[in-house]
Amino acid sequence: MQRYSIPTQAQEEEHLVAPQQTPVISPKTSRKITLPLEGGASDTWNVADDAGQYVTLFIRDTLNEAITQGASDVHFEPRSDCFLIRFRIDGVLTEYARLPFVQYQKILNTIKVLSDVDISEHALPQDGHIELSVQQVVSESTFSAEENAPSQDQTHFFDIRVSTFPSVNGEVIVMRILNRSGALLSLEELGMDDASLAVMRDILSLSYGMMLITGPTGSGKTTTLYALLRELKSEERNIITLEDPIEFHLDWLRQCEIREQRGFTFERAMASVLRQDPDVLMLGEIRGAETAEQAMRSALVGRIVCSTIHANTAVGAIARLVDLGVSRSILAHALHGIIAQRLVRKTCDQCKETYTPEPTNLAHFGLTPEHGPFYRGKGCSACSNTGHKGRIGIFSVMPVDATIQSMIFDQKPLAEIQDVAIQRGMKTLKMDAAVKIRAGLVSVEEAVRVL
Repeated sequence: MQRYSIPTQAQEEEHLVAPQQTPVISPKTSRKITLPLEGGASDTWNVADDAGQYVTLFIRDTLNEAITQGASDVHFEPRSDCFLIRFRIDGVLTEYARLPFVQYQKILNTIKVLSDVDISEHALPQDGHIELSVQQVVSESTFSAEENAPSQDQTHFFDIRVSTFPSVNGEVIVMRILNRSGALLSLEELGMDDASLAVMRDILSLSYGMMLITGPTGSGKTTTLYALLRELKSEERNIITLEDPIEFHLDWLRQCEIREQRGFTFERAMASVLRQDPDVLMLGEIRGAETAEQAMRSALVGRIVCSTIHANTAVGAIARLVDLGVSRSILAHALHGIIAQRLVRKTCDQCKETYTPEPTNLAHFGLTPEHGPFYRGKGCSACSNTGHKGRIGIFSVMPVDATIQSMIFDQKPLAEIQDVAIQRGMKTLKMDAAVKIRAGLVSVEEAVRVL
């Protein structure tokens, strides 16, 4: 945990020397911060830094350290006597810094300015965005055998989604870090097995129909959604997205951001988007009955539609759509595939060791001690003594073929639909978790925690 000391007002007025390294920030235009990737936030600060730049540098170095540690979110949380900065790394929050509460207002105001939200609004939630470009000097010797090869600059782009939310102790800030290069994965990089990949490509080869991704918040649905769009990417296709908010800003997509406060809702967008002649339509999330109905009808008239919905299992997504009022006849003919997924922490390769899991935990996945050996991480410097490094997806892919379509239309029970899907080759989440446990990728306890 790092400790910081932001200068007082008297110190700021006394020392007005500009820092040597200054982020390039223009919130009213490009809203970009340029920060060096090498190094992290320092333990002590030079009080000679200019007052106007000081807090910006603090935020810059905090984000730099979060990126270095592989964090997905940065939390600024005011308490009664202090405020915390916490990083979410591999799905788990860890404390990074604890500072005096009197310093929080400067940080809050600076983040609001950078993310282009109303600095005077404190009673209502707000959403903003920062595009952050990181300059990294990379020696060409990395790619060449020449020892004295010249260095070159590489720019890494991050989209920072900022959310402010009022609480009794002040406004809470959560910054979601979205790495364009690291999050725009291909289907192969998601972690699906070969059979599931083959099913996915068969579904995406069709000229129409809906593909749904389901799972709880933080399960990687957006990453999978963009992987599908990357698979469908073509100069011959018009791909349009409706998002709230836009996660990744990409030039090869026609991205539209929903603005409900201005009356531009999912329902209103869906009512007009077909006039834009889309071949592929992506909805960030199906939330209401009208959006669900319009999305299904769009899939029936010759469009490929990809979206997400909150449900626990692939079959559960069908029940969710029925609850929203979608006709079973439309559902059966429009829906071509469902992906249920979770994210679990991978066992650290540097400190992996064999062990004997609890029999009850093994039985949760249909395993016995004879299916071993089983692995877990004992903790090392590479994984910050957690035993986990990185994350991997657990997937259940259900194709909606003619048999499943008939069962949906005939209002068969969900349990019966799932049994038939398993007989036809579908893996449940637990089945896929068991495969990754036996491969040594995931510990039994980690899989139990998530499933």
